[in-house]
Amino acid sequence: LSVEKNLTIYASYFGLGRPEAGRRAEELMRFTELAERRAERIRNLSGGMKRRLMLARALLNDPALLVLDEPTTGLDPQARRLVWERVRALKRGGTTILLTTHYMEEAAQLCDRLIIMDEGRIIAEGRPADLVAAHVGSEVVEVYVSGDAEERAVARLADGPWRSERVGDVLYLHLRDGQASPAMFSALEALDFTRRRATLEDVFLTLTGHALRD
Repeated sequence: LSVEKNLTIYASYFGLGRPEAGRRAEELMRFTELAERRAERIRNLSGGMKRRLMLARALLNDPALLVLDEPTTGLDPQARRLVWERVRALKRGGTTILLTTHYMEEAAQLCDRLIIMDEGRIIAEGRPADLVAAHVGSEVVEVYVSGDAEERAVARLADGPWRSERVGDVLYLHLRDGQASPAMFSALEALDFTRRRATLEDVFLTLTGHALRD
């Protein structure tokens, strides 16, 4: 089946007559940027296009609540961000969206509120920025350990006023506002480290003690 035919057939499942089905199919092909592929057979579409077609099918009956289960898994960054933009457009239009994802960046970009789960348990709930502030802080310093001398330096850093997590050969220092001091960076001078903004992935690591699983 072609993209357009697939959509009009699915529209009939929702009780839409032929004129209305054609109108909705046209509208949603434009919304998901598939209009130029209307005659393309589905088997010839890329993974990203197939995911956008699935989104179009889910919107045929103009739902008030849309459930998206891992909508961007396996997509390349460009295709993923196109799906993100379509989801944002739906939010702006008033659609309520329930989304599951393993991508913490995706959750931070798209969710007004979120629930973090680990092994079937809810371990945190709230707005993304609030969760980061409450459980991590404003910044994270990643210190990479590869020798005995570095182990001793890292041990001293781990005793500082900040919260720290050790995962394999990486020590994570969670810094709240005002904790980044000249003394700390003096101790870091001889070490390999990265300084960055705190993220939801840091929240997950802090709450569970392990990195994200696939």
